[in-house]
Amino acid sequence: MTIKKPMKAAEAAEQAPAATGGATIADRFKLDLTDPSAARPSAGKGTVVALVAGLLALAVAGVLVFVIYDHWKFLQAA
Repeated sequence: MTIKKPMKAAEAAEQAPAATGGATIADRFKLDLTDPSAARPSAGKGTVVALVAGLLALAVAGVLVFVIYDHWKFLQAA
């Protein structure tokens, strides 16, 4: 395993291109769509899976609340 030597500030400035404005980020990471009509919002498989998982988690939380409340009532009667 080798450890890289730290670069001097002058060398780092020569290697990295100068960033100017917010457009540099969009160009670098391709955030802008080339064709806006190509972006079609749709509910994919991931959305459906997340919805089902959320509903299942809500049901489990409801069952737990019922069980804990019922147990609390049982402890109060004893």
